Amino acid sequence: MYPVGVGVRIVGTGLIPGTDMKSIALGDSEIRSVLRARLSQKHGQQSRIVIIEELGLCRGQVRVDLSVVNGLLHGYEIKSDRDSFRRLRGQVELYGKVLDRATLVVGERHLDEALDNVPEWWGILLAHQSAKGLQLKTMRSPRSNPKKDPRALVELLWLDDALALLEKRDAARGFRGKARWIVWDRVCEICSLNEIARAVRIQLKARAKKRVPV
Repeated sequence: MYPVGVGVRIVGTGLIPGTDMKSIALGDSEIRSVLRARLSQKHGQQSRIVIIEELGLCRGQVRVDLSVVNGLLHGYEIKSDRDSFRRLRGQVELYGKVLDRATLVVGERHLDEALDNVPEWWGILLAHQSAKGLQLKTMRSPRSNPKKDPRALVELLWLDDALALLEKRDAARGFRGKARWIVWDRVCEICSLNEIARAVRIQLKARAKKRVPV
């Protein structure tokens, strides 16, 4: 899980003249490149915002393709025309425990299925070919996640980070040297969801800026 650099440049579509663009099955790499460039262009000049690739959630059970961390944690999941929806139900469940907002980026093959099956708080971007190259079109704007799980969220804190939260509450005594899951449980007992979420965003940004895995 590493931070993404800014200033990504799209140099062309590589299409052969006369190719029927609608017949091309878009792959993950093509969509990811354009999405990364879009996010970098939108957020790249904002020093308080970081973009992270492959952010692991729920102790690595799932990885978010691209995540934007600012005042919110917004994850983007890519399902290209070459992908299946087989794992999406599980991903939706686990993403919903942690993310403030989520957006599914799909090729035209999966659009109807996405609109019918993805929770209403998820946004949907359609990746499609046009005369201008690969484009991303907003089909549904993301909303706030109505129900996060503080216990799943706190697992994004390293042990030292979690202990620091306890120390702010003068509640770290007896927990130094304990296993991380014991410390996580204690944090959830005494800290609000908003406190945990803020601490997670701060640490994700700090790790990204140091160019270390998050």
